[in-house]
Amino acid sequence: MTARAQAVFLVNLVQDVNILRPLIVMAQRDFAMDVRVLVSGAFEGRDISGIWRRELAEIAAETRARLDQFRSEFEALALLDGHGVIFAASESHLRGHATCHDVFRVAPASYLRVTLQHGFECVGFRHSGAHKLAHGSTASFAADIVCAWFATEHIDAISAAQRGKLVVTGPSAVLQQFREPLPQDASRPGLVCENLHSVRLNAAGDMKAEFVDVFSAFCKAVDDGTRTPAVCLRPHPGGQYMLRNKVPLPDNVTVENAPMYRLDMRRFAYGISAPSSVLLDMVLAGIPTAVWRDGAGLMDTDNYADLPGVSSLADWVAFARKAQEDPASFASGREAFLARFGLVIDPADVHARYSRIFDMTLRHAPRLAATRTVSGIVAVAPPATD
Repeated sequence: MTARAQAVFLVNLVQDVNILRPLIVMAQRDFAMDVRVLVSGAFEGRDISGIWRRELAEIAAETRARLDQFRSEFEALALLDGHGVIFAASESHLRGHATCHDVFRVAPASYLRVTLQHGFECVGFRHSGAHKLAHGSTASFAADIVCAWFATEHIDAISAAQRGKLVVTGPSAVLQQFREPLPQDASRPGLVCENLHSVRLNAAGDMKAEFVDVFSAFCKAVDDGTRTPAVCLRPHPGGQYMLRNKVPLPDNVTVENAPMYRLDMRRFAYGISAPSSVLLDMVLAGIPTAVWRDGAGLMDTDNYADLPGVSSLADWVAFARKAQEDPASFASGREAFLARFGLVIDPADVHARYSRIFDMTLRHAPRLAATRTVSGIVAVAPPATD
């Protein structure tokens, strides 16, 4: 009897967990697949707080998934002992994605390889000006299928020879949005997100210091003297710049490091961030959303042109005040942002699109299993070392 088809998930960056989690749940709950989670050796070093290891353990317990660690593509290959589908949320030919890319390159033909878009401005999908300077104008993938969040005409950073791999699925994160009603709370704090590790902030000038200075001044400006948290700071899951660098935080600031699927953004009065995918999360939560832009205008923020921008302290304060007094006035900007890129955000639609990938895998499971039997790799010798 043929073994059950496997759904394998490669975890290398801490932010991979947020992207992969909904599909891990789908694979087990909706398709009864044999779920495997392969975690890279580098993952533990990136998870400085231990939050993400605990999350993976909980996900594995909830879905009866098997957790394995691999330190090279050869160890991963030894764990790929069946047939089915492999998902990666950080795979491309670039050095930062080499771990998953190399696993895809050696994966047996008995597995369908699927790469997921993991950010709004994502390598190989849509590059900002800073991306182009750092990584070039295009990227390529070892995947068979490349899942995109928005209409293909807005994807301009994939190698032309690989456009046939594109499938528009929408972001998996919409499958884990909060739905239950929120209690009314007149004292909702604001949310400020930082991604100061981004290549975008490495342009001329000291943008990191500029952001930290205006953030600190803003927190003091909105301090009402009651010691009630007025601002919640969320560092980037992977970068953690302000925490790693021990940036002093005002007394009215709290830090929120929980995974995005545990953070209900609807409880915030507004959101501010430098250009980052978290802006999309804010927009989807329906809160007034602003993009931080450096005062000199050097940073490329064109992809977020529909959202209001803030630079100076006066801008921050004025935005926060209007967001609290007239939140509905920001709805049109959010709608324009979503419409411009043809983002697929309806949860039922997104679920159906990913379901087609699982359905296809199961439909062709006997053929995939036979492929492994006939031409499967018995062993691959690692490169010789001196």
